[in-house]
Amino acid sequence: MIQARHPRTDGLIGIIGATGLELEFLRRRIDLIEKGRAGTGRFFRGHFAGKELVLMASGIGYNHAARACMHLIERFSPSALLSLGLAGSVDMATTVGDILLVTHLLRVVDMEKLRVGEIYKVDEKIVDILSKILDKNGFDFKMGGILTVPHFVFKLEERCRIGRQIEVKAVEMEGAAIAAEARKHGIPLVALRLISDDMSSREINYGMVIGPMGKPTLKGGIRLSLVHGRDLVEVFRFGRELRRLGTILSGIGARVFQEIVQGERSPLVNVNRGI
Repeated sequence: MIQARHPRTDGLIGIIGATGLELEFLRRRIDLIEKGRAGTGRFFRGHFAGKELVLMASGIGYNHAARACMHLIERFSPSALLSLGLAGSVDMATTVGDILLVTHLLRVVDMEKLRVGEIYKVDEKIVDILSKILDKNGFDFKMGGILTVPHFVFKLEERCRIGRQIEVKAVEMEGAAIAAEARKHGIPLVALRLISDDMSSREINYGMVIGPMGKPTLKGGIRLSLVHGRDLVEVFRFGRELRRLGTILSGIGARVFQEIVQGERSPLVNVNRGI
């Protein structure tokens, strides 16, 4: 059941990450008002840089992201959404650590035929605002689309096929769900991704290691060992790298949030069109 909306300040921004790793920097620095469960995910409501925000850790995957985003919108009525996440590159020029300012989001509805469903374009004004913010703060970044897929894509052949057939730079598992809810409710969306693995990465299905909230599990580590011949040290290294990249992305998100709400009028939350 969706609970009643909370009283809030004008211009509340909802920030969504799949695992919570993407939100950790912000979560530790907000003046917390409230926290709680949202389906399989968790939310943290508070103030940062003098403005109200809600952080939502949705859980991994399209359905988790859709439910968490719906909860965030119906309970807190955000004026804008910022989607943060890690993604895998399908572009030889896009490598680990690259920041991707998302211009459009797609969802694959048939992985075998690579058939794409709805395409969600981010408002050009929003992309322009964010590109200027990233430039101003000295962040090197790339711009392009992301494809939301139903599972972790780890085989190089499959990545190459996606890169050839679909005009995107990376794949992930939540973006199109958030974009669909944003469009449905007419809410502006910003999407940033940090590349966590690229075309040079080893063909190891790390997706079997992590649980719904992105933490490596012992069961997953055992499966990885049986399938790929890797030991638990590999799982530890993988988890540590995810935390490192998540912290970087969360820090970028915090800086972007500060710039968005700077001054008396936010150019982002006053954009009338969503995506």
